Amino acid sequence: MTISTKLAAATGAALTAGLLMAAPASAGSTGTTAACPATLSPETDGGAASWSIECVGSKVYIDGWVRDTDADGKCAWIKAFGSFTDGSGRKDAKACPKNTTTRFSWVANGTEIRAYLYVA
Repeated sequence: MTISTKLAAATGAALTAGLLMAAPASAGSTGTTAACPATLSPETDGGAASWSIECVGSKVYIDGWVRDTDADGKCAWIKAFGSFTDGSGRKDAKACPKNTTTRFSWVANGTEIRAYLYVA
């Protein structure tokens, strides 16, 4: 199994358990690939994050943190989509004001989690 991450122009970074792609904010979907397990550390204006992905059997584990890096009145967010073991399809982690760090740890069924770092 592999993992996919793309930097999005306005939002920061996206992760899909499939391929790992890290690209500059202005780029399209070019990048490198890496197999699970993986550790990702995306950054965007006003936010930073780091997370690890582990694939065990039919489950995908994501564990990490998100940090607000600017005193701009906005928050740094991680938004993740998957078939989570608690039955939900979406998870969020929010960090604000500046220098606040929030930890998150989620487990999904299957082989895919899509996670995004953004500031809003």
